[in-house]
Amino acid sequence: MSIKVSNISKSFKTYNRKPGLKGALKSFFNRQYTDFHALKNIDLNIEEGEILGILGENGAGKTTLIKLMVGLLHPTSGTVNIKNYIPWNRDNDFLKMITVVMGQKNQLWWDIPASESFLLNKRIYQIDDNNYNQILNEMVELLDVKDKLHTQVRRLSLGERMKMEIIASLLHKPKIIMLDEPSLGLDVLSQAKIREFVKYYNEQYKATFIITSHYMNDIESMCKRVFVMNKGRGVYDGDFETLIKKINPTKKLIYTFENMPDEKTTLSLKNDFEIELDNNILVAQLNDNLLNKLLQKLFKISTAKSFLIEDLPVEETMRSFFEKPENYL
Repeated sequence: MSIKVSNISKSFKTYNRKPGLKGALKSFFNRQYTDFHALKNIDLNIEEGEILGILGENGAGKTTLIKLMVGLLHPTSGTVNIKNYIPWNRDNDFLKMITVVMGQKNQLWWDIPASESFLLNKRIYQIDDNNYNQILNEMVELLDVKDKLHTQVRRLSLGERMKMEIIASLLHKPKIIMLDEPSLGLDVLSQAKIREFVKYYNEQYKATFIITSHYMNDIESMCKRVFVMNKGRGVYDGDFETLIKKINPTKKLIYTFENMPDEKTTLSLKNDFEIELDNNILVAQLNDNLLNKLLQKLFKISTAKSFLIEDLPVEETMRSFFEKPENYL
């Protein structure tokens, strides 16, 4: 077992203040605190070499959980055990085997080239020259940023900067990598590069990845298993594809008739199936069983000029899940 999260809860004290000077004075002399429960009794086991996606809306507790697992926060209750280390004890050996990349926070020095920050990390982690050159050359080639190594970080594009952040975090070959929104705001090509890199690094070095993302294409591409959070609680832990089918088991059919069927036939189709007809194009959204029955009937009616079966967009499916998760679990 690589990571074991047991009954973790995390609360923060907050207070509400009325606007204006009067509200400020009243709050100063009589501040009313309330507890905000960011995490509530989270249990999670992650195997070594696994790529796990953590999903949830803003405020679900994803980043709080990541910060607890790297030791940046202490829990209100519960424990986290990562290869027999307690993260918030901040042991040097623990820090050498783990890293975190946050899409909204920078670790590189803004006014100097990324290569200079890499050398600083080389010193911090005491990486010998051979290992440093080997991993650096490998990663800059994979992420296609070799020609940007000596450019000031402030002059890099967002995608180039994120790639450099990932390289800086992996120079010491950590075994556990946490990526918090790694493709936030990136263009399609940069997102694809990062996905390919994660899968390569996982396969090459058997590293454990924990990834949070609002881009479902990231999760679908990289993660077989997901842990879904809602208002600080874990609501699903399992196969991502199974979850998608559970939320929306339907597929979309677009069928173009070679010859438009007569009115009696189209009326029969509408009585038997929920379909839309526009000229000679039929559109239906049905589960696999009904879809097969409809196709059998269509093939008997008329030769297809073309037909297409597609899954509904994952983004759309997960949006409906987050709105009312209790309807699907």
